[in-house]
Amino acid sequence: MKKTLSTILILLILALIGAGVYYYIYFYAKNPKITVPGSVNTTNNSGFSPFDTTNPGTRNAATSTPVLQMPVSTTTSTVHHLLKLRQLSTTPIAGMTASSTASTSIVRFMDRGTGHVFEANNLSDEIKTLSNTTLPKIYEMVGNRSGNNFIVQYLKDSSDSITNFYTELRATGTSTSQTPFELKGKYLSPEVQQIVVSPNGDKVFTWNIEDGRGVGYISSFDEKTKVKIVDSPLTQITIDWPEINTITLTTKASAVASGYIYSVDAKSGAMKTIYGGLKGLTGQMNRDASKLLYSTRTSNNFITGLINQKDGSKQELIFKTLSDKCVWSSLKKDEVYCAVPTQIPEAIYPDDWYKGSVSFVDQIWHLNTTTGQVHLLANPLQLADTLVDAIRLKLDPKENTLYFVNKRDLTLWALDLNQ
Repeated sequence: MKKTLSTILILLILALIGAGVYYYIYFYAKNPKITVPGSVNTTNNSGFSPFDTTNPGTRNAATSTPVLQMPVSTTTSTVHHLLKLRQLSTTPIAGMTASSTASTSIVRFMDRGTGHVFEANNLSDEIKTLSNTTLPKIYEMVGNRSGNNFIVQYLKDSSDSITNFYTELRATGTSTSQTPFELKGKYLSPEVQQIVVSPNGDKVFTWNIEDGRGVGYISSFDEKTKVKIVDSPLTQITIDWPEINTITLTTKASAVASGYIYSVDAKSGAMKTIYGGLKGLTGQMNRDASKLLYSTRTSNNFITGLINQKDGSKQELIFKTLSDKCVWSSLKKDEVYCAVPTQIPEAIYPDDWYKGSVSFVDQIWHLNTTTGQVHLLANPLQLADTLVDAIRLKLDPKENTLYFVNKRDLTLWALDLNQ
């Protein structure tokens, strides 16, 4: 009995030794430098490595097919992907101006509280401080296309008196300065109430109140050249310059008053009615003045429509938004980008929205007004976990980036249109 047990024990030991030899020969000797997944093997070229040396992804050990993964940071290089939707400022801004290079979208913006000028682009998270010259309590800024010249408006001494100031970025010329530029300029006519920049970004149209009348001028940013083209009894209007030869005047929208939209020839000053007689009317013409996107009040809501200026035909859009929340493309003149509310609470429109009594939660949409095709570009609540009520939409000249201001806190945001 004891002899039999001894024999069985010896056989078990021999079997275990045999299994160990088999494992060593077939799993280790043939692949002497197998690495544990998660570690980096820098010497093995034949066996599996979790970081493939010829592909930015990895390879599955069983199938040898690429497996996509995020780039790995090293001490020598870092690959960084910007978010599709980014917040560029944490404090309210007074205005912005956008430009483009061959590969870069650039935006310069001015802080509302201090007048400091900043710059951001679509290739980096860096926010550069260009100037820390203090110009306090600015509520409006417009800039030329290069982003070097600005007109700012602020309320003097906490009163209702508007002060208009032309300023430009000038190099400090000192290597010790923390910022490369400072703001220098001069005061402009105190009668200026509103300012809009020309499509070329080199001139402005200003709306002045002179002796109780509305007077419109085309001028250089610094007012060295100034030509009067409009003299009207209208005073409460909003202005736009959609096309080089066309300026628009829109009576300020209200739910209790019929509104009108007029066009003004930028050369002759000839004025004509485009559309009107509707309450709560607002509108924007496209970049060749062939189409008008408008919004107007209904009983407790509003509708958004489109008018073809060539034949006068009208159509209601598939979505509802205020025309103030849209911007026309300059490169594709039939296409428009709009911030569209996900829900529209009952209110007196557009008055309650202008006053801030109601706010929207927007999505960003793109519309081809010729084909009628629409598609969703971004849902800010989903992308940034932020409630966005978008205004002042602006495209850079190459239309790689859509910039807008969140009406809720007046911060600046950028949406990458290529992602």
